[in-house]
Amino acid sequence: MLRCRRGSLVDIGSGDGRIVIAAAKEGFTAVGYELNPWLVWYSRYRAWREGVHGSAKFYISDLWKVTFSQYSNVVIFGVPQMMLQLEKKLELELDDDARVIACRFPFPHWTPDHVTGEGIDTVWAYDASTFRGREKRS
Repeated sequence: MLRCRRGSLVDIGSGDGRIVIAAAKEGFTAVGYELNPWLVWYSRYRAWREGVHGSAKFYISDLWKVTFSQYSNVVIFGVPQMMLQLEKKLELELDDDARVIACRFPFPHWTPDHVTGEGIDTVWAYDASTFRGREKRS
């Protein structure tokens, strides 16, 4: 879902860091925000062990206290109860060229640009220009 894209990537609720580490290996400058300090420390260790600690960063933070405007690629493995509020937050903060990837649960009001997988492995890609109803920039 991020093939042919570049720039910065953020994983909201980065868990054990696997998405951030994989993104760093693909050339992204990748950041993970996670509330659980143990998972952040483990993620930092994994990034060091995998040799990507220079381009994979992890922070202990509440997603509602972070601004995501500096990221052009956003990955979220959220829960249904948070998706509406997060949809509103990202719509306000992201640039028109941003892409949002939602794993397992879609955003309630956005129409995805791409969908892959099925059942619990479904992934939705949303381009900010689409959910704002604007043409993509050239």
